[in-house]
Amino acid sequence: MSSDCTITDAELVVDLCNGDSNAFSEIYRRYAESIYLLLRKKIGCREEAKDIAQEIFASLWQKRQTLPTDTCVSAYLFAAAKYRVINYMAHQKVCGTALQDLSKRLHAGVPATDHLVRERNLSEVIETAVSDLPEKMQVIFRMSRHEQLTHKEIAENLNLSETTVKKQVANALKILKPKIGLQ
Repeated sequence: MSSDCTITDAELVVDLCNGDSNAFSEIYRRYAESIYLLLRKKIGCREEAKDIAQEIFASLWQKRQTLPTDTCVSAYLFAAAKYRVINYMAHQKVCGTALQDLSKRLHAGVPATDHLVRERNLSEVIETAVSDLPEKMQVIFRMSRHEQLTHKEIAENLNLSETTVKKQVANALKILKPKIGLQ
């Protein structure tokens, strides 16, 4: 097939549907620049516009066998460009939102991975140290720190004096601080 403008778009579509690569080349020659310029105007990025234009023509070639032979190729290509622009803009918006969210998290002080690892390691050290305490002291300390009960509530639950509970918590802290490196 020669690059002859006497061949109509309708004839090119019929030939394209039959797998004629020359028909595809002629369609590309006629519309590629217009599609690219439209995309560039809408998107504002040369490289992205080139990539999307290539994707549109690649899609046309891939769908050639299912394309109705009465398709208006120019309308098909410009509609494809319109929808690709819409998808591109939606994708950019999602990416922008994700980047803003990530930036907010980073600036809000969300712990980094190494901080989380350190926190987990420290929790393990503390738990091991608490497990080494005498049983009664362990129970009192856990009620105080894990369940966040007051000395009075612990005393009532265990039938002890409030003074005993205070002394047990103080003794537990004296034992634990050196073990976890807080002295």
